Amino acid sequence: MTDSCRCSDCLSSVLIAVLLAVFPLQAHAQRKAWGLPGYKETVSTFSLAGGTTFARDTYLSESRYNGWAVGLEGDSWKGYNPDKLFSYGRSYTSVLFSSLKNHLKGGNTLEVGISESMAFLWPAVKSDACDLLIGPAAMMDLVVLYNGQNTNNMANGAGHLAAGLCVDNTFRFNIFRYDMALQATLYLPIAGVGFAPDYDMPYYYMYKYGEYGKALHFVTPFNNRALTQQVALVLPCRASRIRVGYTFDYIGNRLGGHTRSIGSGMFTLGCCMKFETKEWK
Repeated sequence: MTDSCRCSDCLSSVLIAVLLAVFPLQAHAQRKAWGLPGYKETVSTFSLAGGTTFARDTYLSESRYNGWAVGLEGDSWKGYNPDKLFSYGRSYTSVLFSSLKNHLKGGNTLEVGISESMAFLWPAVKSDACDLLIGPAAMMDLVVLYNGQNTNNMANGAGHLAAGLCVDNTFRFNIFRYDMALQATLYLPIAGVGFAPDYDMPYYYMYKYGEYGKALHFVTPFNNRALTQQVALVLPCRASRIRVGYTFDYIGNRLGGHTRSIGSGMFTLGCCMKFETKEWK
């Protein structure tokens, strides 16, 4: 897949989230398929994930990798004091295992990725048809790669810890008397600290000679472009709910003297564990 295709997919994903946030559908469901938690209540979903992953690296020469990925995702919404400005909390956790192959030069790369995001959200829109939550967020991404082609650092990592923005939109509708809900969530890091060591220097050299400047970098959207976007459909299933979704995650940076990008597109299937029981009767 070319860089233009990657950028197109990335931009289209962002556009979908923005459109859903700005122009929520006008629907009138008879009862809620997805209700925001009340004070001290929590709504949680745990999902299995499977899909594809890709990477681009410029160590020594440009290399492109493609492969598959499996993992777990966890989402939760918490209700805080309704008299406060940020009356809701949102958290997201993802653990992925990937196997990628360089089809031009041969060789495989194994990847383990961990993502964690937490947000405090203000209810900009709150109605029977739509909930739009916006607020500040803290995001952490860490990717550990094992690449046998790099004899200096066969195992290396990259990631960032940043502050940013979360937009969480849910709108409800009714099809053939079945209540449903569609969710779109966007996490966008703005500024923080990135970890991306120079491949030419093994980690223990950095520690021995104090060359930490090769590993830690201040990151902004100018040198570290990243986003996590989720789109999910909540469906009724007897007395419970299931959540079917798609998560797109992308990091592209120029740190440590090299350009890297890595991303994944994951289909998810999960079960909702706890809701406002009054909406389920």
